Amino acid sequence: MKEIPLSLPEIGMINSTRFIIGTGVGLLLAGALDRHARKAVGFALIAVGSLVSVPIAMAFLGKLRGNQSQAERIAEKRAA
Repeated sequence: MKEIPLSLPEIGMINSTRFIIGTGVGLLLAGALDRHARKAVGFALIAVGSLVSVPIAMAFLGKLRGNQSQAERIAEKRAA
């Protein structure tokens, strides 16, 4: 299993987007608001959470790729 170091703000951003998306899904499934308001708010939260997740995922994948190349460099140094 690969370990990718994440800072506390990065972890917070990831959890925040998951919370936003989960809240949107919860509103869509719950009957707390009238149907029209519930659908509008739920879809808005899902859209915002998804859009914010894209740059976070790109940064995460960039770190993942950076760590892979760094690991390969270390392996090459050990082999030499």
